[in-house]
Amino acid sequence: MSIDQYQDESPESALRDLMGLLALPALWPGRDGSAIVALTTQAIERIVPLDVCYVAVPLLPETPPHVQLRVRGELAGAEALRGWQDAIGEWNRLPIGTRVNLCDTPLGQIRMIRLSVGFSSGQGSIWFGSLSPTFPKVNQIAFLRAATSQAATGILAARAAHEREEANRSKDEFLAMLGHELRNPLAPIVTALGLIRRENGNLADKYHEILERQVAHLSRLVEDLLDVSRITRGKIELQRESLRIGSVITRAVEAASPLVEQRHQRLLVVLSDDGAQIHGDLTRLTQAFSNLLNNAAKYTDVGGEIRVNARTTGSHVTVSISDDGAGISPELMPKLFRIFEQGRTTIDRSKGGLGIGLALVKNLVELHGGSVHAASEGPGKGATFTVTLPLATGNEIANAFAPRIQLPEISADRSGTRVLLVDDNMDGLLSMEAFLTDVGFDVATAFDPLQALDLAAQFRPDLAVLDIGLPGMDGYELALALRAQPQHAAMRLFALSGYGQVEDLKRSLAAGFERHFVKPVALMELVDALKGDAPEDGIPQDATRKDGTPRGDTLNGDEQAPSGG
Repeated sequence: MSIDQYQDESPESALRDLMGLLALPALWPGRDGSAIVALTTQAIERIVPLDVCYVAVPLLPETPPHVQLRVRGELAGAEALRGWQDAIGEWNRLPIGTRVNLCDTPLGQIRMIRLSVGFSSGQGSIWFGSLSPTFPKVNQIAFLRAATSQAATGILAARAAHEREEANRSKDEFLAMLGHELRNPLAPIVTALGLIRRENGNLADKYHEILERQVAHLSRLVEDLLDVSRITRGKIELQRESLRIGSVITRAVEAASPLVEQRHQRLLVVLSDDGAQIHGDLTRLTQAFSNLLNNAAKYTDVGGEIRVNARTTGSHVTVSISDDGAGISPELMPKLFRIFEQGRTTIDRSKGGLGIGLALVKNLVELHGGSVHAASEGPGKGATFTVTLPLATGNEIANAFAPRIQLPEISADRSGTRVLLVDDNMDGLLSMEAFLTDVGFDVATAFDPLQALDLAAQFRPDLAVLDIGLPGMDGYELALALRAQPQHAAMRLFALSGYGQVEDLKRSLAAGFERHFVKPVALMELVDALKGDAPEDGIPQDATRKDGTPRGDTLNGDEQAPSGG
């Protein structure tokens, strides 16, 4: 648009330009502050004839301002920008407002105005300049003010989005560290309880059983927290196979049975299993349905009834879990599947939990392409949760029967096998040494990596169980250092860690570890692994708790680790 054209612009044309400006925010989602500045300045230049547009805006707190110079519609590079430094220095002294200032520039004397991106110069400014003797006209000033204000809103939105991402990242790091720190004391406790039980002939009194139940409950709470973090960040990798819904429900019922029996409830299961299959992750689906069953048991009175009905309809399988318990209020229903959302809780928190079980269910079911819905006639009238999952396609069923990787056959009789155990948690080290010695292994222990290297040269272990979070040299580096020595090239390596995310497991695999156990370890699972009692059909696809629900993103087995990092 030429200057003459703009001089003759009608009110209708000016209104049209402003309406176009108002549509600009539709392009902002997902863009950072610099992209918003670029889009805004380009839009301004299409409406207002400018020779110069200079931007200096701090996009994020405590960061240098973002600087952009456009000269006659073209973005000036770093070299061209240096030629304008004297002019820019003069512009920085201009007052904010629409009063015209005559400024010397490489293009000659230009009429400049300076507008603030916010409420003060500290929030950044945009300078507009033109060689036209009539710049700026009333319509131009109105448009430039509106555009600058809109840019300020966009930059604030981008800044808020960035801060949300940073907050989420910090939260995820905190949860990972929290899980690690909680698992450290849990590991020796679990091992010590296992030792006590073995010394008592695998018998336990009621106080011992209380300790075991509460430690298991705490472990599940830790895993649920980490699962939510993994799912919300898209870090869950499903290990899919063709499944019958009956096998999933059977495992979920087994997992929920202790609570149902404790509360003397009736659990009725009706399965119309006609051979139809779904394509899913067995442990994750078991986790979802066991969460629903446990939820029903918690909110149903002692002696109440829970009903499970599974049926195949068309291209989907539908599973409903109903109870005659506390029901759901209309106020809670819209928020039911939000994380940390619970109904009205009494001070004794008799129902327990963190309010994340249903959020996990929703996310896990949706990862499988399904949906979950809740229904209730109100408080005291029970509730029904309905899960719908798509049936497996022909290709998915065919791919499920592809051959798996075969592990080498290893004799299970390895009594007296030499095991090097490395852990910087002394309680965990001593308790695990006692347990492995008790089941027949010859164990040598070290609490730091350098000691472990020296000990390995003398002890010549068959196996090494390495904590990952070691001081000075982590477990990954220690594994590589051990394998670099010819006498240890064939040594079998097992990792122990409080961290069990996908990235940690991939690092373990790359470092040569055969298995990655996330603490606290299921003791006999560790023993079976050390003895070489691996499944004949290859590496299990996911780690599960004893109740059938997943412990976390582990490589294989019921894997949690005994101690250390």
